[in-house]
Amino acid sequence: MATKCTFCVDRIDAGLDKGLTPGVDPEATPACVNACIADALAFGDADDPASKVSRLLAENQHFRMHEELGTGPGFFYLWDRNDERPDVQQEQVR
Repeated sequence: MATKCTFCVDRIDAGLDKGLTPGVDPEATPACVNACIADALAFGDADDPASKVSRLLAENQHFRMHEELGTGPGFFYLWDRNDERPDVQQEQVR
């Protein structure tokens, strides 16, 4: 039976109870992120400026599906590095 992904909430909660950091410590990170051999998935606190997720969002252009609907999606899609497209950096500064 298929179920909706919960981002391994039980795994994250158990890791937090042990004082681990999701996205840093594998025991507190979703299994898919740990298992992705292409390193295409990242997990962590986007509000923590020191996190890998915050760094990835700062370094890359990104979007969230249907953000305009006001649902506050927490899944970001990255598609291009900011430093490789100076025209985009100029637009973001304005």
